Amino acid sequence: MAVAAAAAVGARRGRNRGQLLVVEQELSRKAKENDAKRQQNEVAQSILDKYDADKNGTLSPKELKAMLADYSLHRFKAEVRPTAEDLVFLFRLFDNGGKAGGGKADGVIDRSEILSILGAWGDFMKQKEIVQNLSSKFDKDDNHAIDEEELQAILDATNKSPVKPEITKWVMREADVSGNGTLNDLELARALCAFELLSKGEPNLRKDLQQGW
Repeated sequence: MAVAAAAAVGARRGRNRGQLLVVEQELSRKAKENDAKRQQNEVAQSILDKYDADKNGTLSPKELKAMLADYSLHRFKAEVRPTAEDLVFLFRLFDNGGKAGGGKADGVIDRSEILSILGAWGDFMKQKEIVQNLSSKFDKDDNHAIDEEELQAILDATNKSPVKPEITKWVMREADVSGNGTLNDLELARALCAFELLSKGEPNLRKDLQQGW
């Protein structure tokens, strides 16, 4: 009896220690997540403080353009200033109104959206380096533009598996800033960027952009 009781107590203590370890691990994970979020917020706030010229707590297209130009020079050693079309593309992807906007675009970028835009612009800059090669390889009719069928072939090749046509239509719609049904090199870079963000499950993509696929 005494042996059985001792074994039961030992088993119970073992379970308690195991449960305590799980709780400690979860608390440690949450602490690391909170620390990472705090650091991200600090970085975003420092960027906002530097480029928010009118001190209204957000970045206008003009202010965002200056920020991304400096980032391109610092990160990629290239003097690349985003065009008006580039800004339209980024705002369509990431302007969700922030916490106060309730998910509706408000024409400015707040602190919660800054780092997502920087990540997208970095991907965009990297993609530009391979766009010309892709364009020359998949532009079957040699008209210096990529249509939806050619874009489908590009996405299938870069994804290494077939991409659903409805996703290709979504990518085409978001990248075709000129609205002429084809993509030039800059628009193709935007298409690859949008597809990569979608594949990563980017949480800040506006919900209305995902309707229909």
